[in-house]
Amino acid sequence: MKLIVFEDTNADNFYPLSVSHPVFDLWYGCSRVLKRLKYYFKQNGVILSCRPHLAAVTRERYKLPVNEFDNFRDECLLVNAAMIPKPEILNKLATANSDTAFIDEDILIGARLSSEFLEKCNLIDLIDKPSVFYSKFKAVESEGSVFRYLWEIIDKNEEMIENDVELLPEIKSWERSDEYSKPDHPIFIHPSIETLSGVYIESKKGPVIIDENAVIEPRSLIQGPAYIGKDSVIMAGLIREGCSLGPVCKVGGELEESIILGYSNKSHEGFIGHAYLGEWVNLGALTTNSDLKNNYGEISVQLMGKVIKTGLNKVGCFIGDHTKTGIGTTFNTGIVIGFSNNLYGGSLFLEKEIGHLKWGTPGALVDFKLDKAIGLARKAMPRRHRELSQASEELFRHIKS
Repeated sequence: MKLIVFEDTNADNFYPLSVSHPVFDLWYGCSRVLKRLKYYFKQNGVILSCRPHLAAVTRERYKLPVNEFDNFRDECLLVNAAMIPKPEILNKLATANSDTAFIDEDILIGARLSSEFLEKCNLIDLIDKPSVFYSKFKAVESEGSVFRYLWEIIDKNEEMIENDVELLPEIKSWERSDEYSKPDHPIFIHPSIETLSGVYIESKKGPVIIDENAVIEPRSLIQGPAYIGKDSVIMAGLIREGCSLGPVCKVGGELEESIILGYSNKSHEGFIGHAYLGEWVNLGALTTNSDLKNNYGEISVQLMGKVIKTGLNKVGCFIGDHTKTGIGTTFNTGIVIGFSNNLYGGSLFLEKEIGHLKWGTPGALVDFKLDKAIGLARKAMPRRHRELSQASEELFRHIKS
């Protein structure tokens, strides 16, 4: 049986990360979405479905078939990348009878489909317009089972970290004794890390997981639940609860309830809270965001010009891939910053939303020339032993257009 992981028609809601990443490439807890699903649903082969402009970079990253469904008729397990991976829904999907689908309002969470069903139904049509097909199989309502926005992922990240300790069994083999603190929850440190000198780990609220070859410098404090990714460095930082760092990140200063997708730097002092940062982001010293209004009110976020109420009173910033900030940059509550921006000026950006490929200071942004932006990426990526591929360069051009 094939595992098909798809992003549904709400994928753009995960903006600004969604312009350069399929939903299954996002990170929360201790893993990217796709790794978690592959690990849990051990099927015979994986096929990915994403928006066309992301197909080339997705094939390059995962070395898997992407959007290859012509005449597809194999029995399959169809899983929405935006599904909240709670043990109960994962188990229901894994053990579902054939031709059973799970839905959340009008969103398809997942389905187990027979080859006979697929003889009568085009798979792409099913992904794009699932409600048309609900009468053709057993549909099971399961409310609250999908993420719809990035701030929802951040809000649940503490729970996701704890879930992943159970879902990703290799983590349990890394458990250490109380040599770094007296924990209320377990501390998991990869065997590649022999000692941590001058480091304090507090796990009163949840587990702490430190992955392969991570470096935790002296005078660092990590509060669980937290996940520190492979080859990442904590530079005498204060990592508060609810943080997940993907691979090859450098973090100093204070980070709270935030996710960094990978290959990004927040090396210096400054506060980032309730935020989601993409890849290849570099925050200059003292870059800071607000995550709480002075009146403690509900925060609204502007996505692609549309204002959306979050239902939350703590929301920080959302920063797309390849964006850079200068020293002393500050961001207002709930700001959305797009792909490949260069922002500086040492004062507060009052904007609710900044688009893609912009350059400049608060209130005085101009277009960031495409060749300059691509050139900057070509300089930055080799610093982490990576190169800008042709597919990634074409993504720059697509986003600019």
